[in-house]
Amino acid sequence: MRILLVNPNRYHYPPVIPLGLEYLCGELSKSGHKSFILDLCFSKNPEKDLIRGINEANPDIAGISIRHIDTVLYQDNRFFIDEIKQYVAICRNMNLKVILGGVGFSILPAEILKYTGADFGISGAGEIALTRLLDHIERGDGCPKLTDGFSFFSGTSYEFSRANVLDYSEYIYNDGIVGFRTQTGCTARCFFCTEGGMHIIYSNPESVGREICVLKQRGYTCFHLCDSEFNLNLQHCIDVCRAITEYAGPVNWTLYMKPEPYSEDLFMWLGKSGANLITLSIDTKTSQSASFRRLAEFFRLADSSNIKVAIDLSVGYPYENPEETVEMIEFLNKQPVETVGINSWYRVYPGTPLHKIVTGDSSLQKYMVNFTPGTDFLLPVFFNYFSLQQVSEWIEKYPKFRIEGFDMNTNYQRVR
Repeated sequence: MRILLVNPNRYHYPPVIPLGLEYLCGELSKSGHKSFILDLCFSKNPEKDLIRGINEANPDIAGISIRHIDTVLYQDNRFFIDEIKQYVAICRNMNLKVILGGVGFSILPAEILKYTGADFGISGAGEIALTRLLDHIERGDGCPKLTDGFSFFSGTSYEFSRANVLDYSEYIYNDGIVGFRTQTGCTARCFFCTEGGMHIIYSNPESVGREICVLKQRGYTCFHLCDSEFNLNLQHCIDVCRAITEYAGPVNWTLYMKPEPYSEDLFMWLGKSGANLITLSIDTKTSQSASFRRLAEFFRLADSSNIKVAIDLSVGYPYENPEETVEMIEFLNKQPVETVGINSWYRVYPGTPLHKIVTGDSSLQKYMVNFTPGTDFLLPVFFNYFSLQQVSEWIEKYPKFRIEGFDMNTNYQRVR
């Protein structure tokens, strides 16, 4: 079958290369199916360009990737699913069935499928599931509307293939950066996050090294890791760093990490592979298990490896003690970190610890914005325990701190 894979993400803070579609094309190239990518990121008229793309590719089916439901930020929230609904309608009017997928879709797959009117959806990893779904559609078999992509992976490791099918030049010109990944899922259980506890699939380290090598040969020298958090498995992390060093030599790359686990060997190999910036994700709830001593050691090891650290600090867990919050802020101010972004507004998603707590305690619902009883949380609902004024007062004397949602730059843009 011929499938047109559509990137509808036109959010430019910064523009994000549709990495997932490249992996899908890589897997589809092994099958008898033919894939085409229509990238609408810089489109001035996406509806018109979608119609043109369908006419040019003449596909049998369309696949639309959803990166985010909305911008997640309370201060500048934009809801994207209405745009997706329009694109689905255009495809259906042109006699195309539509498959939805992507990280954003996987948060609320049944709700988004119903809201947009699409025909099929794949939640979770789609590389194998999409090929199987196309096989079923081509044969005319009965297909479920919603498929669990993780169910097609028998183990915890896979060698993903990435196709060279996109021109990155406009992304780079607009301050985007070339991404790669080493795994899907996350073992952390941050109270607000939808990715915690997901099925983990590790990319083969050698395939990651070869992938970076090919990208380097294409002239790219700066990279961003698109994993939720890198340090899920220390040995896998070290093997990935070794593979990058062996196949590509040191490259400039940035990554996300959580406070634990880490080791001296990990930081040594991060330094050897060229990692130059870590964004450390901390919240005052989950970080209670990581002592200030261990956090200070993390910062010391990063500094000794010439790796800069930026902090994403989440405060305002339900029932959070303000004294503990202030203690964390004062501790981080004394550490050798470049910048600290602090967030106290949380998009509420079903399945998260935050959702379970706030829907189970009516006394907390006064801290929710846009909440109505019976909502499915597809439209943005926010929880805010500490006021903007309160947080501002805590950090006003610390220049390294800022409140997230007002400065739209990312950490790799802030820390050059």
